[in-house]
Amino acid sequence: MNDPDQPARDSRRAPINHAQELTEETAQRLLSFLERSQPVRLLRASHVLSAVIGAVGFALFVVGVEQVAQDIPIVSNAYGSIVVGVVLLLATGLLLRKFTGGD
Repeated sequence: MNDPDQPARDSRRAPINHAQELTEETAQRLLSFLERSQPVRLLRASHVLSAVIGAVGFALFVVGVEQVAQDIPIVSNAYGSIVVGVVLLLATGLLLRKFTGGD
């Protein structure tokens, strides 16, 4: 079946497709530039430095999550944190079981 509106839809999608291609091309250029830069090459060469930067990043993330949790009333006390934590762990376990094909 030929759709008479197909050329009109294609012409409306053309700017979006062009923008997507341009974005992907720009991202590829940026990545290739960054990979050739001296700091990135040094960072990749030093596993210790990469581990330290990763550990600091993770620590800052955890501190940020903790500070956000203090502003949420249900999680600001210990019992609320325990209940929300158990619910999140159960939900995560069920999702993992579903996605991995477990029983």
